[in-house]
Amino acid sequence: MNSDKTTDNRRILVIDDNVSIHEDFRKILLPPNDPDLLRQARAALFGETPSLPPQERYELEFASQGREGFGLVQHAHQEDCPYSMAFVDMRMPPGWDGLETIEHLWYVAPDLEIVICSAYSDHPWDDVSRRIGNTDKLLILMKPFNSIEVVQLANSLTKKWNLTRTVKLQIDSLAFCVNQRTAELCEAKDRLQENIARRIAETAKDQPQDDAAAAFRQKEEFLAIMSHEILTPINELVGKVNLLFDSPLSPGQREYATTIQRCAQDLLALHNDMHEFMAGRRQDTRVGGRQ
Repeated sequence: MNSDKTTDNRRILVIDDNVSIHEDFRKILLPPNDPDLLRQARAALFGETPSLPPQERYELEFASQGREGFGLVQHAHQEDCPYSMAFVDMRMPPGWDGLETIEHLWYVAPDLEIVICSAYSDHPWDDVSRRIGNTDKLLILMKPFNSIEVVQLANSLTKKWNLTRTVKLQIDSLAFCVNQRTAELCEAKDRLQENIARRIAETAKDQPQDDAAAAFRQKEEFLAIMSHEILTPINELVGKVNLLFDSPLSPGQREYATTIQRCAQDLLALHNDMHEFMAGRRQDTRVGGRQ
């Protein structure tokens, strides 16, 4: 998977020590193409034939222990083919429990959407929140679950992961362009100031004061045009950032948008510095004229 492109990642990892649960997920998320066989499988598994939303195509992988699942997530991260979500069993003796598994998974893949699958109602949510914090990337699915719940969770959370990744890539690209543009403008400003200072000094030596003032006015006209060319992309950038802040952003995405906003402010500061420099030169020219 190319990280620089918009993706449609529907890779799902199931971590459960019960192999029959693996088969249940396979039947639900990788159903047979024959509708009659599909209805028969659901009836045999759940005692009913519920009407499910349109089926997406998922890529499933399975692990029987938390450490094994962590290894799969780590390998997927290294190969740049991450999972978009994982179903994680709460209790998987003798190894890691569900919470310890999730802590390790998020260390490698902090954007991974996770559903805890638990057959026990006595596991307090306060304990879950205390260990892994309040996050919108974690949901709980109580066993026995039904096929509709599984399909809806898989559909919603994989779409959420893809949307988050798309926004992040767009923000990264915009931030890179802003940083690059800022560096170019800094260099251009420095060169411009050096050229102005040198030419003003040369003009003051070689020309009468009136001619020097006329030459300086020409430079001011040139800088006015440059000012317009600089302000136009800055204003567009500020507008785009404001649109980002008006959209639902995760804390990480809001941090990226804040960085872009700060870069835009730096560009405005450069523009203002240039005008202050010219104002100082204008004052020096007037004082020289009076002398």
